Amino acid sequence: MTTVPQAPKTAVIHPGAVIHCWDHLVITLRDEGGAQTGFLSLYAIAYSASLGAGHVALIDVSLPAGPYAATLTDDLALGRRQQDRLQAMGDDRMVRTGPPRLASFTREPYGADGFGFSITSDGPEVRARWEETDAPFWVDGQGGGFSDHEDIWAMFVGARRGTLTVGGVAVPGAPFDDDVWVPKLGRSLSSAHGAFAEVRVEPVNDRATGSAPG
Repeated sequence: MTTVPQAPKTAVIHPGAVIHCWDHLVITLRDEGGAQTGFLSLYAIAYSASLGAGHVALIDVSLPAGPYAATLTDDLALGRRQQDRLQAMGDDRMVRTGPPRLASFTREPYGADGFGFSITSDGPEVRARWEETDAPFWVDGQGGGFSDHEDIWAMFVGARRGTLTVGGVAVPGAPFDDDVWVPKLGRSLSSAHGAFAEVRVEPVNDRATGSAPG
């Protein structure tokens, strides 16, 4: 009996151009009345043809001494480009944060007790922690799952406990179960969450090829 040799399997290559690759970590806090008391959106950008690479964090919090808002980054040009990108998407938070300010970012590695970041600048130190994390899950947003303009994949992690401190002062409030994610994920997600290894690629009609790279 003749055995027909099988072609070797290869990885699937998406033919669209890569747009961005980053970790995007978010904490939104509310008080018992439902008012927002704290917000952090932190991008650890590994690759972006349009933005560059580095860190950008937008923070907007209410403290007992008053509000604090800033765009913090380790590359001012990167920070401005990310602000422009977010403003074009309808985010007006930069009106409060003002121009980007230089900062250094220290990642607190993902472990059994969660993960975090410390951010130091000429202003108060910001510390963010994501704790009591749920099991990670992988999301395939190809074919319009998130956007008609980008195919998006990511490992999502929800945290039941999220904390922000600014200058050593804890931001009041707590994360909440956010159902804004239901249309995209089919489920809610904690307002303290991370999208790790988030990759955005230009969608194409012929979505993938199994050809081995040359």
